[in-house]
Amino acid sequence: IAADETMRDGLIPKIFNYAGGITVKRTWREAGKDVNRQVDVKEFTEIAKALSDGWVITFPQGTTANFAKGRRGVSFIIKKYKPVVIPVVIDGFREAFDKKGLKLKKGRQRLSVTFKPQLIYTDDMDSDQLLENVMDAIEQSEKFKSASETPK
Repeated sequence: IAADETMRDGLIPKIFNYAGGITVKRTWREAGKDVNRQVDVKEFTEIAKALSDGWVITFPQGTTANFAKGRRGVSFIIKKYKPVVIPVVIDGFREAFDKKGLKLKKGRQRLSVTFKPQLIYTDDMDSDQLLENVMDAIEQSEKFKSASETPK
């Protein structure tokens, strides 16, 4: 799943779309400006179709920026479709790739990818608690932000 605005031009977006990528319109931001728009329910239909065919990768924050607020759509998808959720921590992404995450920056950057244990969640969790668990699992919650600001 990727933001529609970031997937319009270039070779990687074309490959992404050809391979079955799903683009969504952000409800809170477009072209660097804050917006407030309704969720397009057709996008959830596409996500459900992708989940039934295999798997889906998403950035729960809707951006590659570190410690950005998690988006509620992620918890909605989990609650509605009950997929197996494997959290992935990508350390150094922002430093290794451009703002859109589509081009490698020049120079050597250390990039690590860690697959975490399956996220355990229950039907009785509310959306906020579920989102908080997701953000903890990908090390992007407030408690990890505080730890990253501590001098090493």
